[in-house]
Amino acid sequence: MSDLRERLQEAAEAAAREGRILDAAAVVERGRRRRVRLLGSTAVLVVVAVVAGVVGVDWFTGRPAPLSPVPTSGPIPKTGLPTTSTAPAQVWIPSVTPLQVRARPGPYPGPDPGRIVQDVTSLVRGCHGTSRIRLWIRARGKVWLVAAKPTPPGQARLCWATGFMNQGGGGGLGPISSQLRPLRVTFAGGDGNRQLGVVSGAVTRQAVRLRVLFHKGRPLDLVPVDGGDGVPVNFFAGMFLGLGPPPAEHQRRDSPIDRVVAFDQAGNRVAECRMRFGLGNTC
Repeated sequence: MSDLRERLQEAAEAAAREGRILDAAAVVERGRRRRVRLLGSTAVLVVVAVVAGVVGVDWFTGRPAPLSPVPTSGPIPKTGLPTTSTAPAQVWIPSVTPLQVRARPGPYPGPDPGRIVQDVTSLVRGCHGTSRIRLWIRARGKVWLVAAKPTPPGQARLCWATGFMNQGGGGGLGPISSQLRPLRVTFAGGDGNRQLGVVSGAVTRQAVRLRVLFHKGRPLDLVPVDGGDGVPVNFFAGMFLGLGPPPAEHQRRDSPIDRVVAFDQAGNRVAECRMRFGLGNTC
């Protein structure tokens, strides 16, 4: 009965709108078309609901919906296109040639036209006393300097700074204030094209020898230099050449140094660390 009333109501509205009265057949035809439209709208809503369930998005609220496990009937075909998860950045590590250049205890003898000693010693932060050059090593017109202040009694820290300088002045400087550890390592340069590099650090006074193990190159054996009065560690440094072309834009640079190992007088290993950029670095 309600359907009949709706048809008659539509017929009356159509007569008023179109200026003619619909016969019985026209009324029946309009009722059939209305039912088709309603069924079509219901089907569209069902499709939208199915699609929303597949893509995991709540279309009605705009919020992400929990994804349910999608059953698979076989292996997913490969598209051959690289993605972030399937194509990690290529790691670039240079080959190296160690140089037989020996580190010396301070003070730095010069010449020092660029006043590089003042640049490095002025960077030592914390502690007390006078900042002095404790180690220097040079090759190919460049000088590596280590400066430090005495550590106050009862404190387990080291106040020092390093500089990789041109003999005529200018270069890279780095203040370091750190807790005492048996071995701490840093390095600079050596990025290919026969660029000069240096590996250096502080080591326990128990160590009498260190071995630097490179990823690509012969090991480099070093003898530590006495840190001086009031400094609870010794220092070490060695130089090398980085070989090959520099890294390309898509390559991720990593350290040429793999590990540094320290040995005591009896040949026992007293400290060791791994050199990495980011996670995994223990130096």
